[in-house]
Amino acid sequence: MLGVGSIIGSMAWLIHGPMLARSGALAAIVAWLIAGVMSLPLALILMELASMFPQAGGPYVYKFYALKRLVPGSGEMLGFLTGWLFWIAIIVGLACMANGLANLLAAAFFASAQAAPIWFAPLVIVTLSVVATVLNLQTVRTAASINIVFTLMKVAMAVVFCLLVLIHPGASLDNLVHCPVDPLPGSFWSKVASVFMLAMAGFSFMEMTGCMSAETRDASKSVPRAVFLTLLTVTAIYLVICISIASVAPLTLSADKTTLVLLGSTVQANCPALAGAIAGPIGGNLFTAAVVASIVGCGFTALLGISRVSYSMAKTKLFPRQFGQLCPKTGVPKYALWFQFWCMTIIALAASLLSHTSLFPDAYTFLAEVFGFMYAFVAMLYGICVVSLRYSDPDMERPFRIGKRGNLLVWFVASLTVAVWGYAAFCCVNWVHQAAGIAVLLAGLPIYFYYKHANQGVEN
Repeated sequence: MLGVGSIIGSMAWLIHGPMLARSGALAAIVAWLIAGVMSLPLALILMELASMFPQAGGPYVYKFYALKRLVPGSGEMLGFLTGWLFWIAIIVGLACMANGLANLLAAAFFASAQAAPIWFAPLVIVTLSVVATVLNLQTVRTAASINIVFTLMKVAMAVVFCLLVLIHPGASLDNLVHCPVDPLPGSFWSKVASVFMLAMAGFSFMEMTGCMSAETRDASKSVPRAVFLTLLTVTAIYLVICISIASVAPLTLSADKTTLVLLGSTVQANCPALAGAIAGPIGGNLFTAAVVASIVGCGFTALLGISRVSYSMAKTKLFPRQFGQLCPKTGVPKYALWFQFWCMTIIALAASLLSHTSLFPDAYTFLAEVFGFMYAFVAMLYGICVVSLRYSDPDMERPFRIGKRGNLLVWFVASLTVAVWGYAAFCCVNWVHQAAGIAVLLAGLPIYFYYKHANQGVEN
């Protein structure tokens, strides 16, 4: 529930129209399928690492420990930067979701995001940040129950949307072959590549279950199992939703050529808009409300996980020490949660305001690509760490192990992970998104050196 809840936010319901417009139906579906299959090696790596380190903030702990062992001297800095990269990447992903929610509500209230007043998106962004943070200030048991409700709702949404498409008179699987926006320029595989990074980004957050290992029963076994089940579930949801949207007809390119719309209308090819076109205004409004709840639930779950990363970073004395303090009433790191609130809000607001300039037309898709590029580095680092730990700590307990004996299989899985995510990062992302991601990563350097210097002063 934690894994699915943290992954399924806005992309499952809103990203397919832009992807279909860029690549066509079959290429988009193939991209989702390949992304799901290519995420399996990463899932296996996360399963082994989670079984080795059933601790709070697992994704930080894995890399910090492994890189300190792999690179004596500079390993601590590299370990911190990889933890920072994971933490800030999730913040960027949450800022992306906030802008996606603003676009969705702008379309509901003002017909389009472009028609909404400039104050509307900031209001939505701040509201989402506040609600997700306040929900996280509850006890762990209460938070777990809230997440279960949100996640069951998301699965129900996927089922309901598919049933709505089945009753649509224009829906047909033939539309997958005769997509109205084809032929697009380029070969079939170049079309797949054009949306591959977005599809891969849709499978990030699989490690979120590992962030909560310290609060999970029998974490060394239950967390690896949860990672695998998460991958299966979200792959099914993405594929079913993409096929359902692509099968609706007649669809055509929007006026700005950024998404698909129903022919002769401004109804966009996303779940809430199509639900309204099929089931009427009430159905559309209900589905829009459900998507809003889905995004809130995803933001809530992601903040839940990375607050534990902040906690672990503080415990290594490389982040503000207050982030390692737990509220005596609820047992949650409230200082880390409020810091995350401000970071998410500032990044989301900055992207929203910049989208009104000529730098980029849409904050949602811009942040999605930047997040995907940053997360690709995180994924590649997991592969490096799992191999290095096989040699630096061969006798460490591994309840889940890639391959029963030897290291050949883990080398293959890690190499495949590095190759796939490296290809997605460097061959499927525009240089502007790459530069933005690198700039955010390098912002962690002054943080490391500040706390490293402060710690040395205390020791002296």
